[in-house]
Amino acid sequence: MKATILQPPYPMHHETQMILDWQSDALRALRPGETDLVVIQENSNCTGYNGKDDMLRLLRNEGAVYVKLLQETADRVGCVVMAGIMTEDAQGVLRNQLGCFQPNKPATFPYTKNHLVQPELDKGILPGDRADAFEVNGIRYGAAICFDMYFTELFQHFAKQRIDIMLVLSHQRQEPGENLDFLTRARAFDCGCTLLRSAPAMENPAIGGRSMAVAPDGKVLANAGGVPGVLTVEFDPHARFMRPASYGEPDRIGDYREVIQKYQRPELYR
Repeated sequence: MKATILQPPYPMHHETQMILDWQSDALRALRPGETDLVVIQENSNCTGYNGKDDMLRLLRNEGAVYVKLLQETADRVGCVVMAGIMTEDAQGVLRNQLGCFQPNKPATFPYTKNHLVQPELDKGILPGDRADAFEVNGIRYGAAICFDMYFTELFQHFAKQRIDIMLVLSHQRQEPGENLDFLTRARAFDCGCTLLRSAPAMENPAIGGRSMAVAPDGKVLANAGGVPGVLTVEFDPHARFMRPASYGEPDRIGDYREVIQKYQRPELYR
């Protein structure tokens, strides 16, 4: 499987149109059949907004044009596009979601950010109320959006659902890059599958960024570091980490998630 991960620049001074143009140009540069999956950061349709009113204006106007391009890209390239999208329903309810765009199919929103930060709550954005794996083209996905990344139990929950790919769409602006490297590798290990992360690059390359692909054993397959760019990575979506046998045991024949879950003692964790 081939995946393309976008790491756009962060709009330090609310250069919203510049970022939308950067993302749109990267999408238009993709050729038919070039990739199977495109992964794009959190809030990609309204990144750089300045307050709630500006956010609403963006997602109803320039952001809406960009969302149409996401579907057009899926149709033209013949790939799946997974993008972080701020959505507003007919009742005006706001949610921070993962948008899934497949060729010649209606868009779906299979995951809603569950752990919101206070500024989101202050804007009236509603959190999700479930974390279900979802399947696209025979591949099982899990998803986390930004602050979700700090909640280990979410990734363990997806591990129990036997996902093949974990998506992390982020907008982290203050986390040191070395922390993000460590956390992303740990989360791939937690959920026992390949993890794909997309986030913006900051002016200071030591902060934020770190869009990457990580194998189930925590090995980094590709890392954009702290500068804007587009990653392309090939991997086996069904790869698993085979846990070494304990002393005196035969070699493992299943993935390590099965071993962990077999010997868990949840009564200790309450």
